[in-house]
Amino acid sequence: DIVQRAIEVDPSRRTQLLRHLVQTEKWRRVLVFVATKHAAEIVADKLRKADIEAEPFHGELSQGKRSQVLLDFKQHLVQVVVATDVAARGLDIVQLPVVVNYDLPRSPVDYTHRIGRTGRAGESGLAISFVSAATQAHLKLIEKRQRLDMPREQVAGFEPVQTVAPNAADPLSVGGIKGQRRSKKDKLREAAGRALPGQEP
Repeated sequence: DIVQRAIEVDPSRRTQLLRHLVQTEKWRRVLVFVATKHAAEIVADKLRKADIEAEPFHGELSQGKRSQVLLDFKQHLVQVVVATDVAARGLDIVQLPVVVNYDLPRSPVDYTHRIGRTGRAGESGLAISFVSAATQAHLKLIEKRQRLDMPREQVAGFEPVQTVAPNAADPLSVGGIKGQRRSKKDKLREAAGRALPGQEP
């Protein structure tokens, strides 16, 4: 049984929120999904600086390093593993209580694969997705395809300031959801808007 939650947070505060949740909820083991290996390194490093045992897990790590991270994770020597989708394929962690979508997956199928890491063998699991103004549409598409309806939550002290999606793509987003692309007309409209004198960027 997997409880699925969506927490609204500005992109720049996701790592702080993740750290807060790990510490206050006393999560013993957490698998965090990010979009890129660069993000995996940065998020893991910031968690370590907050005295949380965290390791990145991505395709550019040697096989030996990845095997060691998994072993440490299974033996509770590492509390948080920050992984990319490609590296995490085939992972089988028994009794993994929490999965966090730091970056939303590109497709609803990837969402299913991610959250399926928890709640196995009759155990209960928790899957949390961070969502910002820029990624609300992405999450809505996932919900539609998966026939989900996740109420949006906010955590005290981490309420989002951004309430309208910016024109520019979120630099830490995954480049959109498969099956949902801006039309040529949308792009032309954006270009025309940027060309107007006196308009804020």
